[in-house]
Amino acid sequence: MAVYKIDPALIATLKKSLEELRIPLETSMKRVWRGNQTPPNAAMVLENQLLQTARHFVNLREASASEKQRYYEEICRSFSLTCVPNTFPLSRVGDFAPQISERFDRTPVITSYLEIYDRGHGTNFADKARHTLFQFANLIIKFDGGITTAEEAALAALKATLFPHGSSQVIPLISETSAIKVDEQPEIEPQRARPLEDVLKELDALVGLENIKSEVRELANFLKVQKMRQEKGLRPIPVSRHMVFFGNPGTGKTTIARLLAQVFHSLELLRLGHLIEVDRAGLVAGYVGQTAPKVKEVVNKALGGVLFIDEAYSLSSGGGNDFGQEAIETLLKLMEDNRDDLIVIVAGYTDKMQEFLSSNPGLRSRFSKHFRFDDYTRDDLVKIFKAFCVKAEYELAPAAEKELELILSVLTASRDETFGNARLARNLFEATVSKQANRIISLTEIDKRALSSIEAADIPGAEELQEAGL
Repeated sequence: MAVYKIDPALIATLKKSLEELRIPLETSMKRVWRGNQTPPNAAMVLENQLLQTARHFVNLREASASEKQRYYEEICRSFSLTCVPNTFPLSRVGDFAPQISERFDRTPVITSYLEIYDRGHGTNFADKARHTLFQFANLIIKFDGGITTAEEAALAALKATLFPHGSSQVIPLISETSAIKVDEQPEIEPQRARPLEDVLKELDALVGLENIKSEVRELANFLKVQKMRQEKGLRPIPVSRHMVFFGNPGTGKTTIARLLAQVFHSLELLRLGHLIEVDRAGLVAGYVGQTAPKVKEVVNKALGGVLFIDEAYSLSSGGGNDFGQEAIETLLKLMEDNRDDLIVIVAGYTDKMQEFLSSNPGLRSRFSKHFRFDDYTRDDLVKIFKAFCVKAEYELAPAAEKELELILSVLTASRDETFGNARLARNLFEATVSKQANRIISLTEIDKRALSSIEAADIPGAEELQEAGL
């Protein structure tokens, strides 16, 4: 009989993540459900997704139907899933009906529902679902202590389905026989450094962020002077280049991080000037001994540029036994070892980032430069919305602009820390374009002006936005 390797800590972590997904999933399904019947129960939808994933990967094993069934039942017991008897009369995945295989290759329905929820609440539950499903599949193929070529290929296929556009946040495939090289940086195509003034002009063109623009220019001037001193044989003032970005979602933190990478590249203080963006899932592994190599791999990709860690406070939120603490300690060591070839920017909500900096004695001293990202004003959001219009070749009628100002006044007046800022403006623009399409589709003649004009009737009202989760 097969011997199963159960990791109770990882199972507990995955079950906790799944439970956190239940409420936003149920909320989203209730809002968008259009059938006459009651919307499906979120717990049932999650369970069906896990059962489908388990069946898919268990069926890859070179084993008899009865052995696969025992393996499958052990997984179901571990995750409190309803186990169906006689699940494996087939011997190969290819024997499944075509519609079942095709369904598995599609984006899981739970992520689609959670994306709708995220757009309205400024959260990232869809990404959490993707990573949880990927970790669940990873656990299944290693559940019996081994990993086959077919399983690794299937895991790569699942990764492509969950992350169709690629992501630096995707959990890497790690088998027992593969080692992560930490002494060789992956080849990154070098980019010609842009003139500093061009980078600063792009900075100035951004909507709002006046305090950030001022601080970036001040930092650029300081770095220029220190470079001049060094060229004249004078001793430059040593300064920590690592930074903390405080602020709510959608306030331009990633954009500023990318521009700062180019500023340092323009001044020849970074040899590549690229940006690697990552969050907890990209740094913390689910198994003992895998977190440190994972952090080293990410840092290795960022050498010569900027490593941007979003929601960095989540690394310290799991307590003393959490692998996040190991990630922090590894990161601090690598920051010191590569202090002349790496800039690390950590970002997140103000209060939570203060807790993060206090969680380890070495953090606050490493991050001496702090940037505060304020929420966008109503007028800023109007400008951002109009910028989306220009980029997509739409023209905002004067009456529509007044309607837009009214709805944004309502939204900004009731904002909290989950307010989406620029992300909200983008979602509002997409909802407007969708409503405009519904308006003009019934016209007898649709000319270029009709296709490009946004009228007051196209701006969604408060009730419509609430129904859409915005």
